[in-house]
Amino acid sequence: MRNPLPASEAARFERSLSPAALPRPRRLRQLVRGLAGLACALSLGSCSLLSNFNVLSVEQDVSMGIQAYDEAIGGERVITSGPQAELVTEIMERLVAAARVESPELVDMFPWEVRLLDNDQVVNAFCLPGGKMAVYTGILPVAQSETGLAVVMGHEIAHALERHGTEAVSRQMGAGVILQILTGGEPGQMAQLAASLTNLSFGRRAELEADRSGLRYMARAGYNPQEAVAFWQRMAAGAGPSPPEWLSTHPSNSNRIEQIEELLPEAMELYRQSGGPSSPGPSGKETNSGKWGP
Repeated sequence: MRNPLPASEAARFERSLSPAALPRPRRLRQLVRGLAGLACALSLGSCSLLSNFNVLSVEQDVSMGIQAYDEAIGGERVITSGPQAELVTEIMERLVAAARVESPELVDMFPWEVRLLDNDQVVNAFCLPGGKMAVYTGILPVAQSETGLAVVMGHEIAHALERHGTEAVSRQMGAGVILQILTGGEPGQMAQLAASLTNLSFGRRAELEADRSGLRYMARAGYNPQEAVAFWQRMAAGAGPSPPEWLSTHPSNSNRIEQIEELLPEAMELYRQSGGPSSPGPSGKETNSGKWGP
């Protein structure tokens, strides 16, 4: 197994998180986040060699996601009622049901949940390992419709089911460090390891995998996958010269759109099988259902 860090850096990195060297719990979170960022920066050249490396179990995906959920949401206000909150939950349920067709055992191991966060300045959505999701209100104007929101939510659900989050933790921190935390660390270290999930960046390979699976999920759920092209075109138009932070490690918008167009024939066949029209327009058969407005 190849370590993603140079030998000297790897040794120093693992010593810093050995049980004997660990700092007090109140400082551990800062250390884990800083070292995870360092590992990511140092490992970019070797990520492709470790693309599917994951030292964590599915049960640990679930545990870490649950522990990281409140950390990831921070102090954001959660919208718990109203048409938009209802619609976000409905979309998640439809996408999860569609994903269950392809990965029933894994889907049923995750305690799926989504929260709508009241922040119009954040154009984002995420799904942590184990199926804990959040959608920021700032992405709703870009999505424009139920189908547009299904594009991004399907993509994020795919990240969780492909286990990209814990793959990234395994790759960035290294097996030795993680196993020390899991088997010999102080109380609370698992929670701090979980907190590192909130600062992850996925590579381009993972992003394109999530695009493909997300298209399949939305198509099976009865959402027109052609809307994915229009959604990413709107994202590109709104990004300007400096794309949002969450897009910084994603494929370029032009490459992503080209890839999606290549994947559309497969997704459209699934869409037709789900009952979608044989020649749908960009919005397909579904509408806002009166839920998209404030």
